[in-house]
Amino acid sequence: MYMSLRNSLKDDHLNEILDKIHSGKMLSESEGKFLQKFDSIVENDQKDYSHLSKNQVFDKICYLLDSGKNVVCDLYDKYGKINDRIISIHNYFEEDCCVLDLKHGDSTKIYDKFLYKLTYNLNKDEYYLESQGEYFEKITHKNED
Repeated sequence: MYMSLRNSLKDDHLNEILDKIHSGKMLSESEGKFLQKFDSIVENDQKDYSHLSKNQVFDKICYLLDSGKNVVCDLYDKYGKINDRIISIHNYFEEDCCVLDLKHGDSTKIYDKFLYKLTYNLNKDEYYLESQGEYFEKITHKNED
């Protein structure tokens, strides 16, 4: 059986806060909220997710939004990094894309041909969606000669 010797992200953050209290330093507002919510924090809600397909991103973002988490779109468009909160997501299977509706009225798409990652920021208690790379299927061709 595999046993992790590393503390969870939740426990690591708690230890940092306890060290801060022990040294007599003031806690930030987010650290105070973390202590108040400590018992209700689900450890699976504080993970980074890597190499996700479009459909996996759809499922995970739906779960996070339904759980009341903030997810920020850190994808790039023709104007640069979007950096806006996602308020809803819609999966269009026939078109091989998902549409992300953003807080300030814009929308953007994610596609099947890309891999994505969701990175959790403990201090802000929110996730960031980023592109991780584009992939292509190799097409074999035969030489008829």
